Amino acid sequence: PKCLWIKIYLLCIYNLFLLQLGKSVIAKVTITKGTVLSLDMFAVKVGEPKGIPPENMQNLVGKKIKVDVEEDDSILADMIE
Repeated sequence: PKCLWIKIYLLCIYNLFLLQLGKSVIAKVTITKGTVLSLDMFAVKVGEPKGIPPENMQNLVGKKIKVDVEEDDSILADMIE
């Protein structure tokens, strides 16, 4: 039926949207330059720019941040020492 095709189409569009944006690690709090990172500083959200994927979040713990990061900003690989 036509309704089924519309549902399939919308599901495909939604999946493409999620793939395009993807989930990234973001700052749960403001993080200042030189801070040693800990797990409680991070959250995961869908957004731009694409940052570090959630499955790599644990690898950030104990590393230093090279720049100031505002709350809700994506954590990017080039921000990490």
